[in-house]
This record gives sequence, structure tokens and C-alpha cells, in this order.
Amino acid sequence: MGRHKLHKPRAPRGEGGRPTEWFGTAFHSVRGMQHLDVRRSGNGILITSSPAEIDGAPASWQLRLRNDDGGQGLNGMGAAMKAGRGHVYSVSEEPGAKTVLAFLPNHPAEGVGTLARVRSGEGPDGDVVFERSAERPMGLWAEAGENLLLIVPQLGPDAPAGDGVDDCLPCPGCYRPVYDSSSSHTLIGATPFPLAGLCRLCADGSTLRSLRQADGVPVDPEQLVVLETVAAAMA
Repeated sequence: MGRHKLHKPRAPRGEGGRPTEWFGTAFHSVRGMQHLDVRRSGNGILITSSPAEIDGAPASWQLRLRNDDGGQGLNGMGAAMKAGRGHVYSVSEEPGAKTVLAFLPNHPAEGVGTLARVRSGEGPDGDVVFERSAERPMGLWAEAGENLLLIVPQLGPDAPAGDGVDDCLPCPGCYRPVYDSSSSHTLIGATPFPLAGLCRLCADGSTLRSLRQADGVPVDPEQLVVLETVAAAMA
């Protein structure tokens, strides 16, 4: 199963000192860096798990939680994540099947929680399929839930619905999704080749320091080249 170590989460502040986005990273001894990003998007919340598991394959999962009830549903999800208790966010039914979006604490391993979209067939013998799922340490989910609760009061009915997919590019140093609202950096001249789209933790060397402290976390060789190039430029 491997083991997790947590990266100190960051919460950029908006007007009034409240966060408009939050992200954190878990360092897994087998799966490498696992990112979790929570941000305001239109009149709702966007949770990005990168990587997640989609139809059995690793991919980035953008999960949009719409604010259709004055924040009640979002606050319920945030409170459950913060407290580490199970929670069903939504249930949709169609002929012969039901789809549930749920937060499952300590599943399947102790200390690890899962956010999942699960599809099940009718009857006791109906197939149960995890269409999308993201496993992260419970401490990371708790931080995400706490910041989700701080973002919800900033949502307003006049904001656009935000039903589309938000554009983002992976940071070349850690593959964390970098959105337009995220601060990013470009190093030109200080490195043998231009490095664009770096998240601030890779640009200031924090990611490489955390990887070295975690010890034994697998890293894509291309990522390591970027991180070490940045470190050399800063030396």
C-alpha cells in the first residue's frame, strides 16, 4: 500500500483575508506526489485531484460542486471532510442504476480517505463500479474541508455558474494543475532553457526540499531535472 507524508498546505488569501483557493500535496512512497486543489469557480467549488483514478487509469479529476442551495450542500461536504466522517453529497438515479458522489473516510486503508463517484446497479447483486476516485491522507482532506468552508461564504448568486471545465496546465516541476488564478513563474536566463508555468512551490525550491525530506518518494525523471535546474539557478 505504501505510506504518505504531507506537504504543508497553502491557502492564498483574497479580499478580507479569506482564502479563494487552497492546495496541498501528499508524498506517497509508491505513487509519488499526490495533489489536492480546492478553489472558487463561478458560484461553486472546484476540487481537482491530480492524479486520481478515472475508469481504472490515472488522470486529473476536476470535480465541480455547484452551489444550488445557498451553500448548504457545500457546507455539509466541507464539514464532513474536516471532521473525517462519511458523507453522501449527491445521488442521481436513472433506469437500472444509481450514481453516488461520496466521501469515504479511512477507506480502504487506515488513515486514508476516498472521494469517489460510484455507480451501482439495481438489486443486491447489482455491479458496483468506482467510476472516479481519489485517495488522500485524512489530514489532507481535513485541511481541504476547512478551507472549503472558508471559501463558501464568498460565493454569491450573481457569480457565473461556471459549468465548463476550468483551463489549467501542469506545473513542469510537480505536475500540479496551475490555473489562471494561481501564481506561476517563468525562469529565463537563469537556467539553460526557459522554464514556464512553474507553481510557486517549485519556483522557490519548496517542492524539492520536501521531496528530499520525505526520502524515497518516486519522481518522474523529467520532473527531477526541472526541480534540480531551478535549485541550481537559485544557488
